[in-house]
Amino acid sequence: MALARNKSYVHTPNNQSFIGLTMHELLQERVEKHPDREMHVFVDDNERITFTEYKRKVIDLAAGFLNLGFCKGDCIAVLGYNHMEWPLIAGASRAIGVIMVCLQIGNTPKTLKEMMRKTSCKALFITRSPETLYSDVCTMIPELSTSSTVNDLHSSDIPTLKMVIAAGANHQSGTMSFDCISIHGCEEKVCREARKLTIDDISHMCMTSGSTGIPKLTPFSHFQAINGKQLLKTDFENQVNKFACSGNIAYSQDIQFSQVAPLVIGSTSVYTSPIYSYEKFVQGVEIERCTFFSLMINGIIDLAYNPINEKYDLSSLKAGTCGGSLIPEAVVTHLWKKRGIRTLIDYGTTEINTACCLQLDDKPETYATVGKPMPSVEVQIVNENGITLEVGKTGEIWVRSPVAFNGYYDDIKKTKEAVTKDGWYRTGDLGTLNSEGYLTVVGRIKDLIICNGINIHPSVVEIVLTSHPSVNKAKVVGIPDYRVGEDVCACIILHGCTTVNEEDILKYCVEKVINILRLYNDQTYEKELN
Repeated sequence: MALARNKSYVHTPNNQSFIGLTMHELLQERVEKHPDREMHVFVDDNERITFTEYKRKVIDLAAGFLNLGFCKGDCIAVLGYNHMEWPLIAGASRAIGVIMVCLQIGNTPKTLKEMMRKTSCKALFITRSPETLYSDVCTMIPELSTSSTVNDLHSSDIPTLKMVIAAGANHQSGTMSFDCISIHGCEEKVCREARKLTIDDISHMCMTSGSTGIPKLTPFSHFQAINGKQLLKTDFENQVNKFACSGNIAYSQDIQFSQVAPLVIGSTSVYTSPIYSYEKFVQGVEIERCTFFSLMINGIIDLAYNPINEKYDLSSLKAGTCGGSLIPEAVVTHLWKKRGIRTLIDYGTTEINTACCLQLDDKPETYATVGKPMPSVEVQIVNENGITLEVGKTGEIWVRSPVAFNGYYDDIKKTKEAVTKDGWYRTGDLGTLNSEGYLTVVGRIKDLIICNGINIHPSVVEIVLTSHPSVNKAKVVGIPDYRVGEDVCACIILHGCTTVNEEDILKYCVEKVINILRLYNDQTYEKELN
């Protein structure tokens, strides 16, 4: 790792070669190495598939895609919960150069239509659940229920959309059955198309979270997808043999862990339930003896403290990551000391494709950080003019990585706002780098609370609040105040029967906040608090 002298810039060299294969070529390699190893397991559906079986089904489905008229560069959209349809569609589309647009449940019909319209999608695939998905799609595409042919849909809002392909109970009027697409005996035809692909062809597109406005689409090439997971290969190849997948497969990080990791490191993806359920998660871990996991912060808290854990044998779990949130130090320590589980704190965004920083050290003093940059990744902290700050100063986090996205799909304006001419991605997050190259994420620029001219980062206060033994959850926001512009409002949920008053919380916060803010080298906070 190289850290510029007294400058908030750090780069970690890559000691391993990049993989120069497409997804389908990598699948062939994995089949040769582990033909009978299970690749995907869907616990609730009682479905499991080996690498060899997966390749055969993918080729048959890809042949069906070609028969339907799909060809290299065409876009197809996928929507639904976690079922076998997802990885099969992903494998088949990548084999012949069709681009999979991953739609996220929970977005408005208007947003989903815009994603399909923008990418000129030829087909929409809907999984077997939720079982209300068909009616939801009919609301979005009213012509579907009255369409007389299943492969010649005429949508006024999405003119390129010609068919909706549905699985399970969602196969209803106007849709084509997912189970009837595959064609056997056409492997050479599929392989001929596969040989036309390059590592720079687009594999799939993910929707951004929309936290800064309307969701955007981030395309990723075969090279970016594969080598985003390749960065973890050295550390986890012998450790991650069974990965418990609890998040929706449509999200970037979940695609990396559930779909790409098996190809790169030979792991088995275990989908504990179609939609997230903590009890289903621990049941799946016990049944399948999962070794690794990825959970959101609520799941991490449950893994540490939920009484239901005592009903299940979770001893197989060795490590896991938390997406989307900072993890209180007390939780990380508890999981390690009480359960022997390492919580690997990471940092990344949809645009970065995978974690750009990862906290691997077993040092309590680093638990408040998101670790150091991954191999080949550069990170710097800059001011509002894009100038690199001194070590320890707070500014915007910029990231440059060979596996990060190149720009938003069909959105030059937003791309220029997010990516500099030198290839740095402006994350919109605030952070600091210390002298050893550890990154600490403070919050988002737009989340700043400016109180009497002082910048207050909500996440800093939230970390303090959740470290209090009586506090279960905390959220901090700014509220208008005529004297100081904005004041700090904290909403907290206490543990069970805990009794604590406002004065106790305030006293605890003042003491702890001063100590934490010293880490950010911002003496103005301390002066104001004193």
